[in-house]
Parts: sequence; C-alpha cells; structure tokens
Amino acid sequence: MDQTILQKPIPELPLSNSFKEMAHRHDFRTLQDILVWPASVLLMHEDFTQHQFQELRNFLIQNNSLHLLKTSNS
Repeated sequence: MDQTILQKPIPELPLSNSFKEMAHRHDFRTLQDILVWPASVLLMHEDFTQHQFQELRNFLIQNNSLHLLKTSNS
C-alpha cells in the first residue's frame, strides 16, 4: 500500500457515503485515525456497523494492507 493513502482524507477515498458519514461523526479524518483502534473497539461504536467494517476490510485487502487492521486489544 502506498503509505500516503493512510493520510489521505477519507472523503477523497473510494468508500461509500455511509462510511464517510460515520467517519465524520467519529472525527476520523484519515484511515490512519481509524487503524489505531482494534477491530473490537471499532465495532463497539453504535454506528460503526458490520457492513462498514467489511467495507474497511475489503478496502485494505484491495490495497494489500489488511495487516494494518488490529484484531486484538494488544
């Protein structure tokens, strides 16, 4: 993955409007802001849906970056 994509504003990324709206509500400006949190914490947010998690996961897979998604609290 091109590291600059992690710092690109979420509204400029090819993600759904619902994902972008959720990111805005949580003040996630970049993927880097999201990826500091483990998946379990992200999914605890009321409006971070399983569908949006899958969208994030698919986007990371497409960009060879799934390894950046934390799967535990450690």
